[in-house]
Amino acid sequence: MSLILKRGSEKMSKADDFLMELFRSAVSAVQPQKLIEQTVRVNNRHLVVRNKTYELRKPVRVVGFGKAVHGMAITLDGVLGPLLQRGIVSIPEGSLRSLQIDTANSRIEFLEGALNNLPDENSLKAALKIKDFVQNLDENDTVMVLISGGGSALLPLPKGKITLSEKLDLVRKLGQKGADIFEMNCVRKEISQLKGGGLAVQCFPARVITLILSDVLGDPLDIIASGPTCPNTDGPEKAMDILKKYSLYEELPASIKETLNSNLDPDEDNEFRKKIFVKVDNFIIGNNRIATQAIVNRTKGLKLQCFTLSTNVSGDVEEISDFYVKIATIFQAFRTNKKTNDEVIDYLISIQSNLVLYENAWEEQIKNLDSNRDIIVVLAGEPTVFVTGKGIGGRNQQLALSFALKLSQMENAEFYKEIQFMSCGTDGIDGPTNAAGAIGFCNMVAEAKEENLNAEEYLKDNDCYNFFKHFSGGKYLIKTGHTGTNVMDVHLMSFRKRYATK
Repeated sequence: MSLILKRGSEKMSKADDFLMELFRSAVSAVQPQKLIEQTVRVNNRHLVVRNKTYELRKPVRVVGFGKAVHGMAITLDGVLGPLLQRGIVSIPEGSLRSLQIDTANSRIEFLEGALNNLPDENSLKAALKIKDFVQNLDENDTVMVLISGGGSALLPLPKGKITLSEKLDLVRKLGQKGADIFEMNCVRKEISQLKGGGLAVQCFPARVITLILSDVLGDPLDIIASGPTCPNTDGPEKAMDILKKYSLYEELPASIKETLNSNLDPDEDNEFRKKIFVKVDNFIIGNNRIATQAIVNRTKGLKLQCFTLSTNVSGDVEEISDFYVKIATIFQAFRTNKKTNDEVIDYLISIQSNLVLYENAWEEQIKNLDSNRDIIVVLAGEPTVFVTGKGIGGRNQQLALSFALKLSQMENAEFYKEIQFMSCGTDGIDGPTNAAGAIGFCNMVAEAKEENLNAEEYLKDNDCYNFFKHFSGGKYLIKTGHTGTNVMDVHLMSFRKRYATK
């Protein structure tokens, strides 16, 4: 697809345009159409996924859920041809219109729901329809499951007496408390019929082949979209511990407490599930490493240096922005010949407990850096925001503004004036807003004051969307609409003398 990046003003600097071009490269590399074509092929009546071959005794059924599964489904429709029986996929509200999806000749039914990435009645209906579609199959059937980020909200089917509103209220409270994706999905698995391996249970005894576009650090199969085709090894005790950690357990409705406290015979359950998951294969076909590598590749041949420092950024946005200021400081010291290559490496090693660095390749890259050439540092992951205010925003806008504010508060703000920072969600949707993210820089706070905008007050109120919307005509607010993919967030830190913001 062609990704169009929009902003409130066309008066962008060359640095801004270049950062957006790099983000475009990342998103393009993880488009689901491309990933499916690279992963799946048909050879007569055999399906080949990577290097594994499956004999198809019946036409394949396809189900899917997530922000990127429409592209996966459409492409798979073409690859399978007559070997596809029918499909049902659950996709975000507005996807068909914004992505201009042509469903006229497809054997796949597209159901929209989960407005603002929150479970709703439409996504609940889609989940029920998917459940019915995969039931009563036999061992000669094959179900292909397509999963991407956002899948949890698009496959909501509460257990027992739990209502959708009760489940939604709990998930919302967990998010407001700052729970990370691992914690949230641990709880979701315990209160959902189809998560935590539940979809695989419904498909049994059919063969299940799952293609996954990962939006979770480290690509854990049981966490992505809450692991609908993976064994749930967490258990209700862990979910209850998480709820108690955030002081939510005591206020739970009786329906959720009852579900968490009800246990099947573990031996009987484990034996049954062993039979199920023998017939399930899960494949990760895309992740944020592919996206970040595309950024590095895009800069090859240009007169600058670009490398990936980490693809595992996680934690509270405020802590991450503190850490990013430290990274900005050490690299700017290098750029101004106040630190050597080895000193940069030693410093990053000393603080790497705050960040999982990208294997060991970054050390070699930094050894070869030239302080006289522009530098782009690439990071990726998914921080969280502890919401205390009443404003509108998302983690990427919060991170960009927090970074800019902290740079402006440094003792020598002039030292940081050439640094620009972009934070964007690869799905194009940052929180409950129509923005993908934003660009921040040191002088932003001072320039905002000239427009009677108090950056610190907007940040405290978690109202970063309105800050970027009003500041400088909105030109630093990045809008893409649904990108059709999702591999978490991309963060770009730019040290470019020739294109300083001011």
